[in-house]
Amino acid sequence: MRNLGYKRNPVTQSDKISTAEEPGKLKKRRYIVAKEPVIDDGIMNIGLGYMLGNDDSKIISYSCSTNVFSAKGNAGLNYVHGGSSPQEMLVPVIDIKMDKGAVETRTVQIMLVSLVQKITNLITTLDFIQSEPVSDVVKGTKYKLFFLSDDHEKISNENIYVADKRDEDVQRRLFRLRFTFKNKKYDKNKKYYLVAYDESNDVEMFRHEVIMDVAFANDFGF
Repeated sequence: MRNLGYKRNPVTQSDKISTAEEPGKLKKRRYIVAKEPVIDDGIMNIGLGYMLGNDDSKIISYSCSTNVFSAKGNAGLNYVHGGSSPQEMLVPVIDIKMDKGAVETRTVQIMLVSLVQKITNLITTLDFIQSEPVSDVVKGTKYKLFFLSDDHEKISNENIYVADKRDEDVQRRLFRLRFTFKNKKYDKNKKYYLVAYDESNDVEMFRHEVIMDVAFANDFGF
């Protein structure tokens, strides 16, 4: 960005640097490109070929103050910029190094609140809690929860819970889910589990073992 400043009074004749006119000279208020350098106080010169990386022999002359070269037209004579001042010539670069440990995030957890060891009904309601509020370092996610056997048979419906509560109040992070089980015979000596998976990556987040002691409807002639 150019370091442009406003002067209360327009640039006067004493602020202008006079130079001779000659064929082929490119003359602007802030610079001149010509065959010969401008030799005067506050004027810097540099080869055009050096800037462009070629063998062009012309010279760029520019003011390193707020003075300007005398040129046709008076538009914008109240505005000048900082010449070859550091803020005019240099481009600042910020090198940012992030501390990985300071910005590392984790996924919010959920836990079973109900003290259940045995399932005795085909429809069961259980209470859970989102362990902590979602924040800048604790990100929310979706969980899918269901029951399955130790041979990976899904024996209940699947519940989806969106863990995104930001409440500090623990009571507001409690939630209840209803599970409906398959009407089938269950082996009391077999292991069954309530499981919760993070839906974003399908990683199992917790597993709670239960005993299935549900009366099979066909046992009663239904």
